[in-house]
Amino acid sequence: MMINTPPNPHLHKAVVSGSYYLVRYCGGSYDDYYSAVVFVTNKKSTAKKYCSKFNKALKKWKVYYEQFETDTFGMKWIADEHIEKHFDRWNGLKNITKCYYEDVSFR
Repeated sequence: MMINTPPNPHLHKAVVSGSYYLVRYCGGSYDDYYSAVVFVTNKKSTAKKYCSKFNKALKKWKVYYEQFETDTFGMKWIADEHIEKHFDRWNGLKNITKCYYEDVSFR
């Protein structure tokens, strides 16, 4: 049995947009590929700006951490003297590919 109650004028109705943008970054390769959601927004401009800033900072930090690499055996790897101090951050940055956003709609 349903009870009819009058609408409460003090309650605000949520405005639901039909489109949202998932901001994500991805990394890894093949078997260890992953994609992480950073946040969701209903503004495309916010998603674009964040991705642009993220990718710019990612590039900057990757270039910075290249100074700790060595190319001894034809493969870039972190030099032995820097493993203890810089390996975790260097490895984390190496795994991240890019930041992007995708349009998600719902009915």
